[in-house]
Amino acid sequence: MSITIGDRLQKINLLNLLKTGAFQFVDESRPWFPYTSGQVGPYYVQSTTVEKDGAAYAAAIRSLVTLIRSAFPAFDAISGGETRDWDFSNPVAVALKKPHLKLYKDGKNLGADIRGRSFLHVADLNNEGSSIRDYWKPIIETNGGTMAGVVFFVDRIEEGVTVMRDLELKAVSVVPLNERAWDLVRKANHVSAAVHETLVARSRDREAWALKTLLARPAHFKALYDEPKTRDKALKIIRTYPAISADLKRIARS
Repeated sequence: MSITIGDRLQKINLLNLLKTGAFQFVDESRPWFPYTSGQVGPYYVQSTTVEKDGAAYAAAIRSLVTLIRSAFPAFDAISGGETRDWDFSNPVAVALKKPHLKLYKDGKNLGADIRGRSFLHVADLNNEGSSIRDYWKPIIETNGGTMAGVVFFVDRIEEGVTVMRDLELKAVSVVPLNERAWDLVRKANHVSAAVHETLVARSRDREAWALKTLLARPAHFKALYDEPKTRDKALKIIRTYPAISADLKRIARS
């Protein structure tokens, strides 16, 4: 099988993310992580850790620029949303010699003029896609501009993929967290065979993995519910998985 430019960029940057501590993975004491979406999963990732290493950060920006040049031949300016997007969108705009627009969730914007321009949005992470749908795209369009597409540094390959499709936005990523990514993580000895199996299983069927995992370790959900600081997360999980909501409520009351 031939290695594409995308495969090469994925590997380089995935290894840099691992090196800079971007990931936390499940273990015996922590069978799943609660996500802001209400879902649960076997890992947590923080893409901005690459800034801990100058060479890794530079590689991330070069990779974004390479991907943009191959995927988006025409646009006027770069945009980034409050606030982690800016860590990537600002240096990308400099490298491409494009105007840069900072977007805020309160509707404020700084930098490039918007009216009549097309913007390529550069983001740190694609998760739910809600910020682009609810804030960045509407702000640009309200001010007379258009969004030409989105480039993510990391893509979790979850609901955000569907949101980009529904918005009819072309979206690409430097580090898609697909099965190939988890195979690379395993080959680099960053996870055990058992954890690798968990990562792959969830990537194939997120819902089935979550239902099985939540019910397999009820004490972990009970602890999340019993702690006042995390009870809202537990309640959101109950709402997210209606197929087992009665079971989770019973565990919470036990």
